[in-house]
Formats: sequence, C-alpha cells, structure tokens
Amino acid sequence: MLRKHTIERPLLISIVLNGAIALTEFVGGLLSHSLALMSDALHNFSDFIALIVSFIASRVMHWENNEKKSYGYFRVEILAAFINSVALVLIGVYIIYEAISRLSTPVEIQSRLMIIIAAIGFVANVVSVLLLHPHRGESLNARSAFLHLMTDALESAAVIITALLISLFNLHILDAVVSIAIGLLIIKSSWDLLLESVNILTEGSPKGIDLNEVAQFIKSFPDIKGVHHLHIWSLSTNFRALSAHIVVEDMRLSSATEITTRLDRELSERFGIDHPTFQLEAEPCEENLISQFRDRNHAASRK
Repeated sequence: MLRKHTIERPLLISIVLNGAIALTEFVGGLLSHSLALMSDALHNFSDFIALIVSFIASRVMHWENNEKKSYGYFRVEILAAFINSVALVLIGVYIIYEAISRLSTPVEIQSRLMIIIAAIGFVANVVSVLLLHPHRGESLNARSAFLHLMTDALESAAVIITALLISLFNLHILDAVVSIAIGLLIIKSSWDLLLESVNILTEGSPKGIDLNEVAQFIKSFPDIKGVHHLHIWSLSTNFRALSAHIVVEDMRLSSATEITTRLDRELSERFGIDHPTFQLEAEPCEENLISQFRDRNHAASRK
C-alpha cells in the first residue's frame, strides 16, 4: 500500500516541471517546425494531466472508509493508472498518424532551436525522474507516474540526437521517423500498465496467483475436507482479498476459529493475501451458485 503522503511533494514538483516543459516544447516545436519536439510536448502535457490525476489519487486513496465505501478508496489509484495508460496509448497512436503524413513531405527543421528546447526538456524530465524514483514501487499509481516521466526523459534525449543529426547531415525526414519511434515507445511502455489496471478493475486474479494452487494449499490443512467458491482479487496494487467456502468436520466454533486463524496467517505469508473471508460448512453448499470455483482434480472426480 502507498505510504501516506510520501509521494505528494515529488508529484507536486513534477507537475510544475511538466507544465513548464510542455509549454516550452510546444512553442519551440512550432517555431522550429519540429514534429518530434511537438510530439514530446504533447506527451509532456499528457503527463502534466496524468500527474495531477495521480496527485489527487494519492490523497483520495487514504480517505477513511465509511458506510458507503466500506473498503475505503483504494481503487482510486487503479482508476488513475487506467486513465493514464489509456491517455498514453491514444497519444502514441496520434503521434504515429501525424508522423506518417510527414514522411512523404518532410518539413525543414530549425535544428539549433530544436536542440536548445529539447535539452531544457531533458534536464527537467531527469529531475522529475530522480524525484519519483524512490517511490516507483509503492503502488500502481506511483509506477504509472514514474513511467510517464521516464519515457519523457528518453524521448527528450532522442529529440536532441535527432536535432544534432539534422544539423549535421540535413536529414529532415528523421524528425518524422523519430516521432514514429516515440509513438511506438509510448504505446509499448503503457500497454502492460493498461492490462494490469484493467485486470484489477475487472476483479481478475492478481498477477502470480494460481487459484488451483491456493485451493490445494487450503485443502492441505488437516481439518479441511474441501474448498469451493474461491475468489481472489485486488483492491489496489498491494492489497489482496480472498473469499472461500471451506468444508470442515462438524465442530465447536472455538475449534473452527483456530483453523481460520492459522489459515489467515499462512495465506498472508505464502500468497500475500491481506483480507481473507471464510464461510465454514459441514457439507458443501448447492452446486448451482454463481461464480463457483473448484480445483480441476475435484471437478474431474465428480464426472
């Protein structure tokens, strides 16, 4: 889980830097006629918006839970990551579209101005990357913001190299070629993030979790006869929940509590499950309930 407010100050500084970079590069791109520079500016502007979303999410997700939001606001960070990644993919597609149209009609580039503006953008992006680097693993939201800034820094470096080549060899077509490369880089870097955020929002099993493995682990406990209706999902990047129906011998409540307490502890240690909920049964419940999961071996034995 994201530690409260640890990322907020770096995010605020990065927001200011990205706003300034986007404006500077866009004006510089217009004056130098560089699509690569304007593409980088457009990406920086998307990051400016994305970082604002991330900043808001970093605060909202720590709001206290209430009777309407019993789990709190953990999912806000996933929504922010989803919005950021979708925006990146769309921007990447647009940049590629504009660059392809320039391949047939290259525009003369003012390479010196392009170098100066791109260098300013590169320095500012590197500062932002260094600010967020210590926090990149704290949440999907933090990773999303860091990824935006890292790709920005790489793009600014590519624009500088492009401007140098145009200045030395008069290869104006390189501006469009590099713009296509920037678009592809944006799409590639954001695709995995998009898939992961969609998986969490659609209640998919967390990455690295195998339901069959978890089911077999639960069934390995001495007093447990079976498990069904097993569901594992993520509320946020680092908060996993589980619910399951556990079949046990008919026993006293105190004895059953000992089983669930041990199961709770070992599921946390082995699979990182933070919030397990168990329904204990002396006999399996009806088979026709929705969303049922049974391990493959058990299902096969009933055929």
